[in-house]
Order: sequence, then structure tokens, then C-alpha cells
Amino acid sequence: MSLLVESLESLRKDGLKCAKGIAEWYVNNQVRYKDYIHAAGSFPAAISFIGQPSGGVTNWQLAFAAMGQMAAGRAFNCDLYNYSAEKMIFYLRSLQIFDSYLPRHYGAIREMTALTPWCYIKDAITGAWGFLEYYQVTGNEEYLRRAELWTEWYFREGVDQQGLPLWGVEFAPPLSEGTPPMLNDMLGDFTGGILNFFYRMYQITGNRRYIDSRFEDFAEFYIANAKQPDGFFKTVFKADGRVPDKDPQGGLHKSNDDFSSLGMLAAYRVTGKKYFLDAVHDFIEAVFAIQRPDGSFEQSCAGIPVVLNILLESEGELGPWPKSRLEQAAEALRALYKRQDPGDIFPNKRGALDEYSDGVVCTRSSAYALIVLLKLFAGEDRFLSAAK
Repeated sequence: MSLLVESLESLRKDGLKCAKGIAEWYVNNQVRYKDYIHAAGSFPAAISFIGQPSGGVTNWQLAFAAMGQMAAGRAFNCDLYNYSAEKMIFYLRSLQIFDSYLPRHYGAIREMTALTPWCYIKDAITGAWGFLEYYQVTGNEEYLRRAELWTEWYFREGVDQQGLPLWGVEFAPPLSEGTPPMLNDMLGDFTGGILNFFYRMYQITGNRRYIDSRFEDFAEFYIANAKQPDGFFKTVFKADGRVPDKDPQGGLHKSNDDFSSLGMLAAYRVTGKKYFLDAVHDFIEAVFAIQRPDGSFEQSCAGIPVVLNILLESEGELGPWPKSRLEQAAEALRALYKRQDPGDIFPNKRGALDEYSDGVVCTRSSAYALIVLLKLFAGEDRFLSAAK
């Protein structure tokens, strides 16, 4: 047994209770699957402090939530959670482009709805990752092919002339509200997570073309530019590696590195180059150096499952963790549990996580927590993995 998992045994019961609450939140808030409901299978990205569902669900949110529900289905032996995951994937399926009038974007994945004329690349790759993991669980080869088609589109249209990922792509003219800024001169701090998808494609298919020179070249560019001396990852200008004066995402990805440290671990396991593993080590050191007295790392709790996940995934190379680090991990987990909304005032929030302690529950922290809690306490290690 993992030393980390063993050290957290006293928190196991509460962890499984928290995970089940999150799985129930998804089921209770999922749009019912009816022929006449255009959003069937989706769910609210967030629910406000007054209980109002808000925000259109995105491709990446669907993918991570589906992974969590598939993990919950097996962990709790519950067909309802598997059904919930299936319907999330079916909605995600509706976002993939197979339009003969858009041949250039065949296989791309739209951001939110079948009408959304754009995508963020990192978000879309997570959607493809959702297809891949659904294939892994069900054996339905349609979803492997969907992931492959997205990959083909990515290398045609989703990268710049250097082979670096674009921030986003427009498929057609914007709708009335316009298209969000596509900061394609920048390399997002979150893009290290792209490596996870290609590593998983290699793991599941055995095809080394997913970890060829393009994989390594991007990993090298990312670590040379996005990784900072303090151990964190930051958005930079591609041309010179300069950090912008103002983070375009307002510091969203700090302890929640969007699984870039996991991507560095994947790069280490592909290449054997120790500086990728050193980047994982540096991130872990940096994030625990900013841990707050209540156990959290920052106001958002989304980073807690991200950090616990990389601790677990890298334990074989960087562990065994000292007692002090294990105690810090336990404190972080306790802080996570405190963010679960009891639903006493607004039942539609029951089970989800209050990400910023502002009364707004959010799928980001909830999905991450669901996956990672079941890895720690139910042995559900199929997702968010950079296993050898």
C-alpha cells in the first residue's frame, strides 16, 4: 500500500462520504435525458450563493465529471453513476465537429454547445481525454476513434508554426456576444497538462507516435519557459519566455496547476530525463511552502486534489514522503472536506464543493476531488494517472 494512502487511513470514511456526496450532486443536477431537451446529459458548471445554476458546462468539465462518475460507479457498485457518466459523454459527443461544410475542423471539439464557434485547445484536449477514458472503461471503439480524430485535428489546426499549442481556435464567425480573446502569442501555464492526454493515448493504444519527438519537443519548451524558479508554472510569451505583467487568468493556476506537474511526470517517464522529475519535486515543495493554517493552499480549494494526486502519482520516484509532508497532506484533505456544501439552505448544492468559500459550488473542484478521493480511498486509479 502507498505510504500516503496508509497515512490517510483515519480520513478514509469521511473521504468516501465526501466522494459519494459529489457523485450524488452530479446525478441530482444533471439535465434529464429526454429526446426533446437539447442540453440532456449536461449539468450546471456552478450554482450561485442563492442557489441559481449558472454558467454553461464546457467540454473539459464534462470529461472530468464523467471520469469521476465512472470511478464512483465502480467504487460504490452503482449503475446510476455509470449511467450519469454515459450521458455526460453523450452530450460531449454532440460537441465534436463532423460537418461537411467545415472540413478544416473535422474532429475538433466545440467548447460548450453544438453552436459554440470556438474552443480553447487545452479544454478541448480534455474533452478528447474524456472520450479516451470512456473507451478504456467500456471498450467501445467509437470513442477511441473520436480521440484519434481530435488528435489529427490538433496537429493540423491546434498548433502554431513551432508546433506549440494555440490558446484557442475559432471555427466560424462569432455569435452576438463575440469570441473570447485567443491569446495565441502566449503559452498558458495550464498547457503542461496536454502531455497527459498523449501519454494516455500511448498507454492505452501502445502506439509510440503519441510520444514521438513532438511530445518531447513540447515538454522541453514548456519546462524551459513556463516553469519558474519558485517551482510554480506561469503563462509566458512564446517569443521570449517573458511572464506578462498581469496573468490573463488572474492566478487561476497555482496550486491547481491544471495537472501540468502530472504532465512533467509523464515526460519523465517517457524520456527518463531527470529535470522533468525535478520539476515535479519543485512544484510539490513550492505548494506546501504556501500552505495556510487551515490546511488549504490558497482561497480556491481546487488545488487540494491536484496536489494530493501528484503526491500519490510521484510517490514511487520522490517518496517515501517524510512524516511532516504526510501530516500536511492530511491537513489539506481536512480543509477540502470542510468545503462540501451540506445543502441545508439550497438542496441543489448538496454534496458539491464551495470552491472559494463564497457560497458558490463549482464542478472544477468537485470533479477533481471525486476522482482523487476515490484513488486514495477506493483504489480507483484509472484516471488522472501517469503510471508507468
